[in-house]
Amino acid sequence: MSRLVLAAAAAAAAAIGVGAIVVTTGSAQAPGPTTLNLVSTTQKTVGFAPKHAPHQGDRFGFGDKITGTATGYDRGVCTFIGRSKVLCDVVVHLTNGTLTASGLLGEKSTNAPVAITGGTGAYNGARGTALVTDVNSKTSKIDVTLLP
Repeated sequence: MSRLVLAAAAAAAAAIGVGAIVVTTGSAQAPGPTTLNLVSTTQKTVGFAPKHAPHQGDRFGFGDKITGTATGYDRGVCTFIGRSKVLCDVVVHLTNGTLTASGLLGEKSTNAPVAITGGTGAYNGARGTALVTDVNSKTSKIDVTLLP
């Protein structure tokens, strides 16, 4: 499996993390969605991978540095479920809380949807979608929309 799959998985994890917050205010209006924009960069010294060519069921782990309007890091574990697909679970630690995500990613991601499954702190009860786009083998851009 290429390094792009690892980067995509990491990005998905990270996708949950950085942000410019957009909220509607007013007593008669419900809050609008929160938009997060982040960049994940692979941390070389974090993670694990099989020592052989990956097979269905093999797992790998990763970690990324998260930058943008919020900072932090992510950690994730992915399972190979096919020739070029992985299923990933990720936790993103940010200064104001954490986000969790789960999704199916391919070798090269362009606006690949990943589910935001929860959060703590400022992101308590978070839900929404992250769109992951690989910039290169070490960097991914993630656009997250958290529902009100």
